[in-house]
Amino acid sequence: MSKQLYITEKPSVAASFANVLGVRISPSDRARGYAETEHSIITWCFGHLVTLAYPDAYDPEYKLWRVEHLPIIPKEYKYTVIDSKGTAKQFETVKNLMTRKDVDMIYSCTDSGREGEYIFRLVYQMSGSEKAAKRVWISAQTEEAVKKGIDEAKDLSEYDSLSKSAYCRAKEDWLFGMNFSRIYTCRYGRQLAETLQEGKSTVIPIGRVMTCVLGLIVDRELEIRNFVPKPYYVINANFLSKDSGIAYKGKWQPKKDDQKEDKKEGKNSGDSAAQDGAGTSMKAADGKAAGKQAGKAGGKAAEDTESEEKYISKEEAEEVIRSLEGQEAVVKKVEVKVKKEQPPLLFNLAELQSEANKKFKISVNRTLEIAQTLYEKKLISYPRTDSRVLSTEVIPELPKILNGLYKNEDFKEPVIRIKEFGKLAVDKKTKRFVDDSKVTDHYAIIPTYVTTALSGLDEETRNIYTLIVKRFLAIFYPPAEYNTVRVETTVGSELFVTNSRTLNELGWKEIYDVSAAKKDEELSESPIQQLVKKEKCDVTSYDLEEKETKPPSRFTDGSLILTMEKAGKYIENEELREQIKTCGIGTSATRAGIIKKLTDIGHIKINSKTQIVTPEPKGEAVVELVRHTAKELLNPILTASWEKGLFMIENKEISEEVFEEKLTKYITRTIEKVKRTGYLRQGRP
Repeated sequence: MSKQLYITEKPSVAASFANVLGVRISPSDRARGYAETEHSIITWCFGHLVTLAYPDAYDPEYKLWRVEHLPIIPKEYKYTVIDSKGTAKQFETVKNLMTRKDVDMIYSCTDSGREGEYIFRLVYQMSGSEKAAKRVWISAQTEEAVKKGIDEAKDLSEYDSLSKSAYCRAKEDWLFGMNFSRIYTCRYGRQLAETLQEGKSTVIPIGRVMTCVLGLIVDRELEIRNFVPKPYYVINANFLSKDSGIAYKGKWQPKKDDQKEDKKEGKNSGDSAAQDGAGTSMKAADGKAAGKQAGKAGGKAAEDTESEEKYISKEEAEEVIRSLEGQEAVVKKVEVKVKKEQPPLLFNLAELQSEANKKFKISVNRTLEIAQTLYEKKLISYPRTDSRVLSTEVIPELPKILNGLYKNEDFKEPVIRIKEFGKLAVDKKTKRFVDDSKVTDHYAIIPTYVTTALSGLDEETRNIYTLIVKRFLAIFYPPAEYNTVRVETTVGSELFVTNSRTLNELGWKEIYDVSAAKKDEELSESPIQQLVKKEKCDVTSYDLEEKETKPPSRFTDGSLILTMEKAGKYIENEELREQIKTCGIGTSATRAGIIKKLTDIGHIKINSKTQIVTPEPKGEAVVELVRHTAKELLNPILTASWEKGLFMIENKEISEEVFEEKLTKYITRTIEKVKRTGYLRQGRP
């Protein structure tokens, strides 16, 4: 009798498929690497079982690292089973099952994404099997989702473009790592060891994504280290209205023309960034400038609340005050508005990692581990996603998910409130939260109808799960509603502004503080909404507030993840921004691993309490070395553009041949440039 073979990415995932297929996986099945019934066989990988071979597989001479061998660019790539006892044994198990005569259909059940596709394709390729294969694509591990995925499995060929993208990504990382790590180690390993006072020549690992991220961290640190604070002053006026007797304060607003020069200071140009991967022609830019630009995306510097303040000296402030002495104040405008604050978008992996890092100081790598565990326990949808919205196909499932959460005492009350609102606020036409055009491989991270009591979870897991559930529930709530007041008061030709904001309706914020009794968040204690246009006021006094310019904040584990994700969105050139805005540095599946690797090899350190990221001396030395030899390796826009190229292969916009041709030309050109640079003078790493 013919059988169907199901291959999952990990043993823990196999249980979800076993339940649907009526297969019991016993301890002895675990030991032998598969379980079997009359109709079905279930087996699993241990993540990657097969990988690209090292250079010496192409030529034994490559065991020795020599500059004259470079660049190493295989005409045909070789693959090998990963050399560890358990991995090799499991590969043989899977291979034997794939080639068994009674197996007539193979189902790829690895994670539904580029990396999962690559894991299965390599095993399929190395097994030599020519059996028919189908791809199971799911976004949750619930029984319904798994059953539907199996029933609707498509022919493996439907995912060939994703597979090509995955193969190209692996080749790209191999070419960068093998060639650049070797040339930098051969050329500068001993010199770097002497600079760092290490005993022997040091290996200098260089990676397409890793080195770029290191550059962002080092640039931020240098910016902070070299920052010189400057004092400046803010002018506040104390007013007393003549008719209504209302006392209030106003903040002096410099004229817009006066601000132009100040704003130019912070503007940098990363627009002419290098791009080879996406298939469009762009010139190389200074990696440092581009690094600063992308770095600002994830730090507080990009959201500096002082950006609208003119940096004036004490003398200049006093001169403004002197010019206003004796002049009467007049209310120019009283603007009262009701402003609505919509619920935030759903979590993708980067936003979840950032939020968990900010609120609970959980590392991004740990958040990914927890999210993956929650997924495998059927509690949340697929976590390795870049999307922050839902696809239309999941909308019919929303009532079922809400009903599931209703049965959980920890979330019962907010679900009751949602039911009280009547018709669900989210449907296929709710563009803010439902948009197929913004969904990549998977929709945003949401809970499933399977739930669990929070008391049964450890603290970190409970915090992550609660974040996901509350963010999901919030989208069904109405907007928070504020009453805002803005008063403009003129003294002579100068303008002073007063703002007040009162939270009128909690809306979705009720999710985060259901028992809130206080609904006011006033920024001004005075009833400034009662002021009347053209009302005259006395100026009772002027106050000078001394402030100091601040450097950008250091990256945290979480803000670095967001910077990596959004690198392609912070480009001033509109055409270039459109071309790579969907791509960042790395992918949702790899970013946490990149940060962990930089920590493991001693290039950065992360404070376990604050999660603040700083470079180690070796990391700084490596970046300085790369900056003086091949600075484009530090360019986040270049790195994002390579990611864009992979995305274009997946979408059949360019061929893998075009991508590989550009890649090999870039590797060859840059390796030759590093060779021509020669040895750097002593004292400069």
